[in-house]
Amino acid sequence: MAGKSTRVTLQDISDKTGYGRSTVSLALRDHPSIKESTRKKIRSEAEKLGYRPNPLVSVLMAQLKGKHKDYRETIAVLVKTAYVAEQMTSASPFYGMLYDSIKKKAAEQGFSVDLFCADELGVSASRLSRIFLSRGIHGVLIFPGGSTASGERLDIQLDWQYFVSVLVGFNGNYQELNQVVPDYTYDVNIAIEMLHRSNRERVGFAIPKSRNRGSDYNWMARFLLYQRELPVRRRIPFVPEKGSDFGKEEFLVWFQKHTPDTLLVAGDEVRNWLEEAGVSIPDDVRLINLVKRGEAGLAGIDPQTSEVGGAAVELLISLLQSNQYGIPQYPRTIAVKGAWNPGKSFPEHS
Repeated sequence: MAGKSTRVTLQDISDKTGYGRSTVSLALRDHPSIKESTRKKIRSEAEKLGYRPNPLVSVLMAQLKGKHKDYRETIAVLVKTAYVAEQMTSASPFYGMLYDSIKKKAAEQGFSVDLFCADELGVSASRLSRIFLSRGIHGVLIFPGGSTASGERLDIQLDWQYFVSVLVGFNGNYQELNQVVPDYTYDVNIAIEMLHRSNRERVGFAIPKSRNRGSDYNWMARFLLYQRELPVRRRIPFVPEKGSDFGKEEFLVWFQKHTPDTLLVAGDEVRNWLEEAGVSIPDDVRLINLVKRGEAGLAGIDPQTSEVGGAAVELLISLLQSNQYGIPQYPRTIAVKGAWNPGKSFPEHS
């Protein structure tokens, strides 16, 4: 005769502590809606009884939740400016692509997504926290956008104990959060490998300050390390910038003075300046675009923007399911690697 199972159940803990099963369940998941003292008491009794959670339960609950299509828990996407909010709901090759991938991945997992603009709401962090809670929102994706130095970046400190939050991209105001980012250092590594294969001798870095800031200066840092390993005669200085991004005139003066054979760029602005000046690409100079998002003719690195958005949602949902609310003790960073995308601006076999 089979022996009786000794698995401790929620009902056993409920009987022992006098709390209802729903309270016990929330306390064991460390949910902030239950007082800390109550959580500690219930968890202590559960440990004494030898309770062990069943790892299959969360999977089963997720499957059951997926069958109830009328209810979808909401993920908040929080941005600072109206401009970023507008870009996210447009066909923007960055924000629009990112937001679309977030909505798609969230829908696949049974969640909906709402966009919130801090500047338009004009409320305090505590008020915004209450708004989220009143709407049943516990998962928040934070978007950077803009310059920390100029005060354009988001800096709302929510009542974190009630939320699971993930930073998408870079923002020094939220270094304590888990984050998902493009692996810009790896992307430059790909570019450098292509330079070596093609025996490029004089490589210039033609990315303005504001664009480089968006990579958390990873592009520039990796390029400087590359330059350090070159003979001095092959090191080309950066385009001069006096307080703001360099313009067409400053760039062309720099280009004519230093005559690089290859340029690392971000987007198609530099290519347009060169073509307007009569410079032939790739005959006179080759270009590698570090953020290739559909620019015709430009070779470069696809930073896999859609994958970044999807990975952010996956991380957020996994943290929600394991009730990891508040500021993590050991924040994690997930970096999504880019991929080489060929184009006429950088012939690979010549």
